[in-house]
Amino acid sequence: MATSTNPYTVLNLRKGASEEEIKQAYFEMVKKWDPERHTERFMVIQQAYEKLRDPQKRAKEDLFTYNYVRGEFNFTAAERGEEPTTDDLMKRLTAAQAQVEQGGEAANGARGEAVTLLLTLSFRHFRRKQWREAIDDLVHALQMDPTNQRGKNNLNLAYMRLGWSYATNNLIKEAIELWELSLQMNPDNLPIIHNLAIATESDGDRDRSERYWGETLRRWKLMLDEEPENEYIKNLIIEIHKHFGGRRLDTRHEGEAAIEEYKEVLKINPDDFEAQMKIAETLMEEKRFGEAVAELRKMVQRQPTNVQVLNLFSWALLNSGEIDAAFTNWQRCLKIDPKNYSITESIVKARFDLGRKCRDSGQFTPALVHFKALLKLFPKNAEVHRELAKTYLGKGDRASAYRHLQLVIKLDPRDREAKRLLSELKMGR
Repeated sequence: MATSTNPYTVLNLRKGASEEEIKQAYFEMVKKWDPERHTERFMVIQQAYEKLRDPQKRAKEDLFTYNYVRGEFNFTAAERGEEPTTDDLMKRLTAAQAQVEQGGEAANGARGEAVTLLLTLSFRHFRRKQWREAIDDLVHALQMDPTNQRGKNNLNLAYMRLGWSYATNNLIKEAIELWELSLQMNPDNLPIIHNLAIATESDGDRDRSERYWGETLRRWKLMLDEEPENEYIKNLIIEIHKHFGGRRLDTRHEGEAAIEEYKEVLKINPDDFEAQMKIAETLMEEKRFGEAVAELRKMVQRQPTNVQVLNLFSWALLNSGEIDAAFTNWQRCLKIDPKNYSITESIVKARFDLGRKCRDSGQFTPALVHFKALLKLFPKNAEVHRELAKTYLGKGDRASAYRHLQLVIKLDPRDREAKRLLSELKMGR
């Protein structure tokens, strides 16, 4: 899932690079791209470097970046040699395999020779970048000698490397197949479990991805138990819980499950603003307004001038029946940020909604309170005057209704509803 802006790509590194390797790559890039002559390019390099130096930013990047597993293939000097020719190797291999099939006392020696020849062939295929052929050679070698440790290690590394190459070229199904073969050989390989979590999610296989993500998370938590001060691991766990929370909201609308994911984030970082807001927003969406008020009140105590939090807090108060407190809180927002359009918009929407709701239920006096409050904000707004007129009509105050309808038509001569209501008033209906 790396892109051209992936910091590893920018610095010509692979995921898992050490701090020293990152620093060295940065210095080399700066030498190559002089900041004064290549300002834009330098900014990209600088941002990449800062991302990889910061545990939180790096964890966020790494969550969906495939792990490149380091390691070296293990071949003997003879297996790496140029002699005999490949044609001779194939002839000798055919003869050895035939001897093995015949059995007898010579079979064991022939089996050993066949395994060596297959390892030699696999090395030559690797050298030519013929990965599939090399893997086939190693599989056949292990079929003949399942205890050959070098063959196992080489095959496992081949599965991991070719899988990474497939995945980074968007051949996801092929990568999954190879990584799952690798996992059969080493079930405790966390980088491969993590790769499978990323790949199966990318492939749309939700059940398998949740299984692999769950195992990845379990192992990260075990690592954190051993290194409780490791900020990078902490942030990996935080990011995966945020990912789970967002996914549950986006695809299954599982509000309670999402909230639990964000609460896991707060166990690690109680001040995580994103997690706090997600919990509050989810409670609001689920119409659990009392709980939302409680959560947002705690947030307001921590961030008393955060207008985003205060605005959501007002809506929570309003929906839980604390109407006066909601508008008092909105006024507080406007004192903090008088030009904030979203706050004014919230106040207007709330006044209109409450005014209409009160009027529809026959509560005309409270309805007038809300519409008159809007009139103070927008004295020349046709919609406000129309709502006042309709409310006065409901209350039986025809004179006030008539006056506001005339104002509506003066402000908006094309308002059909106002014309109709005014006509009905004149006809004495």
